[in-house]
Amino acid sequence: MRPASSRARGVDDHRVRLRRRTVLAVAATLPLAGAGLTSCGAEGEGGAAPDLSAELPRSEPGPVQDAGELVTPFTARMLGAIDREEVNAVCAPLSAQIALTMIGMGAGGATRTQMEEVLGGQMEHLAATANTLSQLLVAVGDEEREQGDEESPEPARASLVNGTWLQEGFEVQQSFLEDLATWFGSGVFEADFTDDAEREAAREEINGWVAGSTDDLIEELIPEDTLTAGTRLVLVNALHLQAAWQQPLTVEGGRFTTADGEERSCEMLHGSTGSWYEDEMCRATSLDTYGGDLALALVQPTGGLAEVLSTWAEMSAGGGSGLAALLGALEASEVTTQLSVPAFGIDWEASLKDLLEGLGMTDAFSGAADFSGVTGTTDLVIDEVLQKAVITVDENGMEAAAATAVMVAETSVQVAEQELVLDSPFLVLAYERTTLAPLVVGWIGDPTQTR
Repeated sequence: MRPASSRARGVDDHRVRLRRRTVLAVAATLPLAGAGLTSCGAEGEGGAAPDLSAELPRSEPGPVQDAGELVTPFTARMLGAIDREEVNAVCAPLSAQIALTMIGMGAGGATRTQMEEVLGGQMEHLAATANTLSQLLVAVGDEEREQGDEESPEPARASLVNGTWLQEGFEVQQSFLEDLATWFGSGVFEADFTDDAEREAAREEINGWVAGSTDDLIEELIPEDTLTAGTRLVLVNALHLQAAWQQPLTVEGGRFTTADGEERSCEMLHGSTGSWYEDEMCRATSLDTYGGDLALALVQPTGGLAEVLSTWAEMSAGGGSGLAALLGALEASEVTTQLSVPAFGIDWEASLKDLLEGLGMTDAFSGAADFSGVTGTTDLVIDEVLQKAVITVDENGMEAAAATAVMVAETSVQVAEQELVLDSPFLVLAYERTTLAPLVVGWIGDPTQTR
């Protein structure tokens, strides 16, 4: 772990590396035509090239310092909208935001307006953010891999990839194909959703692509009977990250008290961090990873989980920055903190349809949907949005993954040393450090309930 005295210098070094990584990412970008559509996870199982793709290169990444600005508000709103009855939860608002932006590029009228209001920005800006983060994350750990130091921890890895499946013979607008290629590095695979056997084969192919993109952490994203004969389009985003701590944490037996006041015996991880944040609602620190590209924020509510989540959501809806302020303060901090946190491994899966409708995205799921930018007609509607996520934290590091599938159907068919002991419910937020973009977030109410 980076000591407090060197954290600020490490952040400056990290930003210098970022400029280099951005250049490397641009240089690695490949044309998205035919067999060239191999970058950014755009291939199917077995490395097959997409059936349809626009003959356009992927856009260069935008300014990395702005890339987290559209992610954090939606993260706060989605995290605040998840069912509070869940004892443990982990989700990836970024993954949902990107998958919905993919179909949102073809939305029009009130449908587009509602989606932009819920997702937190204009579609073009959301797409540019997705493109920048995808190319930023693929370069995570590159410098450490180049050094090849066998005595150091394994270099961090991260990926953010997209895939699209379309009913064969179903015509889409050329502009939609161009948006998929330019901003999401995605071509289109054709499938026959109208035939029972072919539909099941397509489901297995999509699930296989997700499993391969998440190191097999996310399996069966799309359950049986979710796709129907009316399915015309499936858009998928997959996220995976793995990173070791700067130094391994120590492990000792400990106790954790749930929100109901029940005590649990569990393994507690102990170590020193170089950050601290405190306000009237919570206390927090963050664990840096080897290489400095990723970090894990650990947030302990002082008045209850619901208060923190509700306040963050309300602030984001009103243009405030509660969550962003916390992450920014952790990055600027140089306070040594003695951390105790339980080891945990949790997963979560849910339909996001009701959640999104509750946030105001209603037309996209109804007969009022306007996705004329996809087909030139208004006969498409979002049928379902599914997400799975997982995160594991132990003495050596963290690994997390998430995937989101959007299914579209045809309607006609301080300076002093601090201490943070996380022995009661707490929040976790894995984030990219330069952009402060939250990647995978959740809360732990009982670390003994493992996946």
